[in-house]
Amino acid sequence: MDMDKQTQSAATERVRGMWRPGVLATAGALFLWAMPAQAQMLQAPGKASQPSGWATVSPTGQGATSAPSSTSGESPHALALRARWVTVPGWSLGTFLATNTQLNDGWGLGLEYLYRRTGFDVVVSLDYSWLNAAAGNFLGKGNDPRTENHYVVFDKLGAISADVSLIGHWNVASWMEIRFGAGLGLGVALGNIYQITNNSDCTLENASDPSRCYPKPVGPIPELTDVKRDELIGKACEPDLRDSTKDTPQSPCYRRVESYPMNARVVPVLNTLLGVRMKAHKNVYFHVETGWRLVGFYFGGGPEFRF
Repeated sequence: MDMDKQTQSAATERVRGMWRPGVLATAGALFLWAMPAQAQMLQAPGKASQPSGWATVSPTGQGATSAPSSTSGESPHALALRARWVTVPGWSLGTFLATNTQLNDGWGLGLEYLYRRTGFDVVVSLDYSWLNAAAGNFLGKGNDPRTENHYVVFDKLGAISADVSLIGHWNVASWMEIRFGAGLGLGVALGNIYQITNNSDCTLENASDPSRCYPKPVGPIPELTDVKRDELIGKACEPDLRDSTKDTPQSPCYRRVESYPMNARVVPVLNTLLGVRMKAHKNVYFHVETGWRLVGFYFGGGPEFRF
């Protein structure tokens, strides 16, 4: 019996000798795993550490939901600058006029606020446009060139306008979108328009040529020079160039025109746009666009800054 007890005791000691290192090794591994986990919980108090993409059970026990991912959305607010070349080609006035000049070197500067929505932008713009067309003869379609042809001078003509537009946008690449839309607004005309009746036996053939169709008191006007401008002012209907009914084919005189729409200097604004928007930086974009605004076609663009 003593031999059996001694043998059993020796076997127990051998098992204990093998078990103790295993327990110590397991405890050490658990300790090393727990240290970074504990440190992570200390860095974010009140939030349990959980690998991204794991499912969580709602407190009500109604099932598993995915943990939300943190994505930074683009701000819906932006400011943009615009520079535009403006043109009023002669053919665009052909419906109303038999003879006219055209605007080839107009320009505009604009400031815009953009509020971005899903599928479209709401754009509020403020614009200054320089619209000084070339001086020359104007004849309304169907009018008699002998009595109703006028030499017209544009003096610092321009406009300040504002409009609200809805511009749709469609992505064609991660960095570029196509834009199309339109809007309405109001503008205030600046500068003046002057005219004098031509009476040198004008015909449909020479109606557009001010060197052949011209006001006799002034003489031929191959081009508007400072000398010719002084001659025109010298033939003013009134000393201060006010409107007058005295400007007739029999007695032409130079006068200011006040024939803006709505019987005032307030003019309606129609704005249409077709263009592209390209991403240059996280919060900086660049626009290239064309369309119709105020009185003519335009082409231009500029930067956009989101904030």
